[in-house]
Amino acid sequence: MLHPDETVTIDNLIPIVVGAHLRAELGDRRRGYRLGEAIVDWMELNQIPGPPWPLVCSDMWYLNQAELRARPTISIGQPELNAATAALSPKLETVLFEDNAYRIQCDPDYIDLKCCLWGIDDAHTNQCVEQFIKNVLPNFLGSIHGVSVEK
Repeated sequence: MLHPDETVTIDNLIPIVVGAHLRAELGDRRRGYRLGEAIVDWMELNQIPGPPWPLVCSDMWYLNQAELRARPTISIGQPELNAATAALSPKLETVLFEDNAYRIQCDPDYIDLKCCLWGIDDAHTNQCVEQFIKNVLPNFLGSIHGVSVEK
């Protein structure tokens, strides 16, 4: 696990990126922590002692660190509120979409390990994160850790 008194090694991270915008701080950071807990739960269920470990960080920190941008990444929040989502989403396919609700984007082959997810509002973004955890996260983490995920 990561600890604030220890050196953070970038190779041991899965960035969960949220916007530096105040609206993003209110909702998306909370969702980022929820997603981080789901990642740790999945690792424990699959008996993976780690790393890499999830770490919630701002889009500005992420975009200004080339080493961090090279890591498997999950970006939460609308492109208008999260510059990382704005930068990553044009390069990714939509894998789950609910009209007037939410969008989840990633490489469906889980080779380029970048994901973006957001909803049209707070409630739909919560729903989006839950759908991501249920439908995308196992394959995403399986690709990182070399674990085959049954469908």
